[in-house]
Amino acid sequence: MNETAAVGAQRRMLTKAAASRAHEYPDVKLTHEVLTGHPVECLAEAAEHALALVVGRRGRGGYTGIRLGSVVRGLLHRAHCPVVTVPSG
Repeated sequence: MNETAAVGAQRRMLTKAAASRAHEYPDVKLTHEVLTGHPVECLAEAAEHALALVVGRRGRGGYTGIRLGSVVRGLLHRAHCPVVTVPSG
């Protein structure tokens, strides 16, 4: 799969996931954006003027409640706003 097809697939998945909750919160402004590049740099830049950055955490390292992944760790050093992590599940 080439990059264009992969971005299209990610965009469709994001739109579908957000649509299932959008009707519950009609006053919340939601935009969809699929970025390519290093996740820490892309997320930190996208959150440049945000009040907070919320990111998911998969917890695959065996110490789910203790360890942070490389992306969250990088965002804690790079982001100019609070970083909130949400565990999977």
